[in-house]
Amino acid sequence: MIKMSVLYVEYITNLFSSTLELSIDTKKELEKTILDIPYDEIIFDFSGVKSMSTEFAREYTSVKHRSKKIVNEVNIPLDIEPIMDKASESICGIRLF
Repeated sequence: MIKMSVLYVEYITNLFSSTLELSIDTKKELEKTILDIPYDEIIFDFSGVKSMSTEFAREYTSVKHRSKKIVNEVNIPLDIEPIMDKASESICGIRLF
């Protein structure tokens, strides 16, 4: 299989919804999107996201870190950033001061 260098997912809301909650289907779709697609770099656009559960953020971060791909986020709403930061801290074991 030939790998592509970049994949741009226009909106994460196209994969899920504007309210990001963790479910079995969401977990499978995250893994499928991040782990199984033949691209080296993935960019998720969080435009239009209205809310995100802590569980979704943890699962997203966990799958992202299990992957050997470069996964970046753009346009994360300001009220969602702390949720993403805490999820990243808990997965990586790093505390930001």
